[in-house]
Amino acid sequence: MVTGVVLVTGASGFIGVELVKQLEASGYRVIGATRNAYGSNTESAQLPAPDEPVEAFERILGNVDHVVHLAAIAHTQLVNATDTYHAVNCVLAAKLARAAHKTISGKFVFVSSIRAQCASVHEGVAVESDLPQPTDDYGRAKLAAEAEIALTMIRGNYTILRPVLVYGAGVKGNMAMLMKLAALPVPLPLKSLAGRRSLLDRASLCRAIIHSLNEPKTDRGTFIVSDRNPVTVPQILAAIRRRRGRNPGLFSCPPWILNIVAQMTSQGDRWKTLNGDLIASSAKLQSTGWNAVDNPARHIAELS
Repeated sequence: MVTGVVLVTGASGFIGVELVKQLEASGYRVIGATRNAYGSNTESAQLPAPDEPVEAFERILGNVDHVVHLAAIAHTQLVNATDTYHAVNCVLAAKLARAAHKTISGKFVFVSSIRAQCASVHEGVAVESDLPQPTDDYGRAKLAAEAEIALTMIRGNYTILRPVLVYGAGVKGNMAMLMKLAALPVPLPLKSLAGRRSLLDRASLCRAIIHSLNEPKTDRGTFIVSDRNPVTVPQILAAIRRRRGRNPGLFSCPPWILNIVAQMTSQGDRWKTLNGDLIASSAKLQSTGWNAVDNPARHIAELS
C-alpha cells in the first residue's frame, strides 16, 4: 500500500467527504483544498481560482505526494455558461496538473465524467476505446481537461477516471427524486420504463480512486468507473420498497402518456434521461484489480 500526503480538491463535496474518510482510514494524510472554508478536522488549503497563475497552485502542493482533483461545476445558470464550465472544469484542472508535474513525486488522479465520452443517453455499451463525443459544455470541458492533463504529464504519472452517475447517502438530483417517489404510499405508473442505466456507488468510486493511487496498471490510463450491472427505474423503485417491507406497487402506463405528462410539467429532459439507455463498461478498470458493485438496485435500497 502506497501512502503519503494527498491533496484532495473538492474535499467538502458529495464525493470528497467520503474520499477523505477512506483515505485517512487507509493511512494517508489528507489536505482538503476548496474554494471556501468548510467544517472539518482535516487539514485544509485554499484552492486558487482558475485565473490565478500556476505558481499559486504550486504553493499549495508543498510537501504533497499525490493529488486527487474532484473540484468541478456540473450545473450553472450563468449566461456565460460555456466560459464558466471551461474555466472551472478545464483551466483550473490544467493549471493544477502543471503545478503537480513540477512538484509532486506521486500520482495525479483526475475525476472526469462519462459525459466527457458520450451523452446522457447512449446506444450500445460505452467503452474507453470509443471516440469521445461529448454533447454539452460540461462534457466538452471535462474532455479538454483530460487532454491538457495527458499532455502536461506526458512524463509524469496520472490516471483519468470517468464515473457514471454516482449515488450514495445524501445524493441529489434524479436519484433523490426516485427515492422520494418510492416513499410515496401510492402505486406508481412507471413499470414500463425500460431504460437501462449504469450507476456507481460513491464508496466504490472512492475505492477506485485509492486503487488508482496504488496500482501501476492504472498509470497514464483512462478508465470508465461504474457498477457491474445496469439497472432500470422500476428495479430501483421495487428494491427500495421491498427494503421497506412494502410491495413494489408498480403498474404499466403507455410511455407516450408519461412523455406528454413530462413535457407538460417541464420534465422532458429528466424523462429522456430516466427512460433512455446509458450502459457503460468498467471492465478495463476491473482488469487492473478494482472490484465493482454487482447489484446497484439493492445497494441503493440499503441507502434509502
